[in-house]
Amino acid sequence: MKKTLILILLGLGLVSLGFSQAAKLGYVNTDRLLLESNEAAEISRLFNLDKQNWTNQIRQLDEQIKQMERNFEIDKLTKTEAAKREAQSKIDARKAEAGRMLEEYFGEGGRAEQRYRELIDPLTLKIHNLIKKTAEDEKYTMIFDVSMGTVLYALPSLDLTDQILLELNKDTVRPTDDDFKPEEQQFPIGGETKPEDMFRDEFKPDKP
Repeated sequence: MKKTLILILLGLGLVSLGFSQAAKLGYVNTDRLLLESNEAAEISRLFNLDKQNWTNQIRQLDEQIKQMERNFEIDKLTKTEAAKREAQSKIDARKAEAGRMLEEYFGEGGRAEQRYRELIDPLTLKIHNLIKKTAEDEKYTMIFDVSMGTVLYALPSLDLTDQILLELNKDTVRPTDDDFKPEEQQFPIGGETKPEDMFRDEFKPDKP
């Protein structure tokens, strides 16, 4: 997304400049835009709810497997060999089901990743459009993204992040901290996800 932003804004800047006018430069921090936007906070809340639901399903299945194993240990002395093999086969089938469920929800390309993209893609597009509109309306030649780590120095007066953030949040309300509070022991896999966590590692928008 960031690579696309830069390419579009660079192209926009070169066309508008016509190589004859003085360049008007600005920069934004797209990491900060994502972290501090109200919509990102709401996305985090919704994502946590889905993750909690999937985690609870896996937890319930895991408890069933543990109970089956306890019953097997209690009853195995009185069971025939055929009955023990049948009981063990049922336990193995349940374990395989739990593995498939874990992969389906939290594996590469799984429901968690799909849900995250479904939630975050509209926000990244909105940020892109706001930066593009600002560049066009205010005749910027180029707008850089300092979160890319390629800008070594820039005057603070060139920073457009607060301006874009104000526009981004103007019609939204940030969820309260209570909305992020998980139920006790509801996140054995991955833990609670807050906005500051969502844009790190595997849940961070793609970089070029």
